[in-house]
Amino acid sequence: MISIIYCVLATAMFFLQDTYFKVGGVDFSLKNPCAFAILFLALLNFIATVRLNRVFLLVRHTLVQILPCLIPLFFSAVIWVSSGADSITIFNGVGMIIPQLLSVFVAVATLYLFGEKGIWYCLGSMCTANFLLVLTVIVQGGPGPFLEEFRTLILSFAVESGPLMVKLEINDLTFAFGPFILYLLLNRKENAHSLLWLLVVGLLFVLGLKRIAIPAILLGFLLAFLLRLLPEKASRQTALCLAVGMMLVSFLYIAGIRLGLFEYLETALNIDTKGRLGMFTNLEPYYDINFTFMGRGTGFERYVDWQTGAVYQTPRRTIMQIHNDFLRMYLNMGFVGYWIWLWCFLIVRLRYWFRQGGKNVGCLFFGICVYCFVLYATDNTIYYPYTMIACALVPMACRMDSLADKALEQQCLQWEDAS
Repeated sequence: MISIIYCVLATAMFFLQDTYFKVGGVDFSLKNPCAFAILFLALLNFIATVRLNRVFLLVRHTLVQILPCLIPLFFSAVIWVSSGADSITIFNGVGMIIPQLLSVFVAVATLYLFGEKGIWYCLGSMCTANFLLVLTVIVQGGPGPFLEEFRTLILSFAVESGPLMVKLEINDLTFAFGPFILYLLLNRKENAHSLLWLLVVGLLFVLGLKRIAIPAILLGFLLAFLLRLLPEKASRQTALCLAVGMMLVSFLYIAGIRLGLFEYLETALNIDTKGRLGMFTNLEPYYDINFTFMGRGTGFERYVDWQTGAVYQTPRRTIMQIHNDFLRMYLNMGFVGYWIWLWCFLIVRLRYWFRQGGKNVGCLFFGICVYCFVLYATDNTIYYPYTMIACALVPMACRMDSLADKALEQQCLQWEDAS
């Protein structure tokens, strides 16, 4: 019964991503009530079952997974206090971080309810929601036009896309499938039905094709696969070294943008940057590449339409966003905050997953980080709730049942020693 209720709520949550209702003139997504209902379902189940083994493990997992969300909140709070920010600015910033935390908690609730099997309940609900969306689009446009647009999408590699395919392309679920695909590829021998899942997820992934997600998955899988071939200590040390390199590359990317990288790409190499040159030009007055840059606080990007440079007195959700999450985080947190966020996002969590889950889980998590970093370079995925659910749930689900039993045994031994 619990599994049915969860699947209904999760499917509704994934399906209603772009459906909003107003409360006091503010837009709220219908997916949020479904997410809170999942948390409430897990709370009721906890009261009835009190699975202490899962609780002890998931508490540690949760603290590690929400760390990259709390760091921006801390530095933003310092910025808001020091600059005397008004309540609208603070609520706007906090309102961007709360959905991130909610996504992690949904992943945690799923795993508390079902243990390791929670990954299949979540993925199944995502696939069901996406199939429903595909059916909705087919009913609206007709099977013939839908197949013709799909053919054009594949042949042009998403360069050309009709109105029906656009309704699927803007789907956050496309990016959310990435971590699951990495999990299925890297653990195909451990899961009896991994090939079937790959076929289903692959089809849905292609229907909502995002070009940047293809190299992101390939690079994440390749590096994780190669790291798994090394001995455990060498694998961990290599992953940490690569993570430091990723941190440096992300910062050099920001500095390169400031120094005219995209202007060089357009003028000297004749590469179409899809309007990013103008966007980054409009960003220049708001940040500097130096140690003293404090940042503008989370949510500042909602005050400026980066396509036109227009500045608004109140935050707006529908304006052109910054298609670069590295630059977004640097703008929000400043020089020091950005480096601390990167360190917690990569180094702290990599060490945890290698120590907690072993080589295979650590390599999988590293692959997910590589996948995210490729997306962050060109898109706005850092605040996509479904992608965050997937990124949080997949590593936490690995070996969860055995690790939960081990965590309870360790806690019982500590209680015995204390008594």
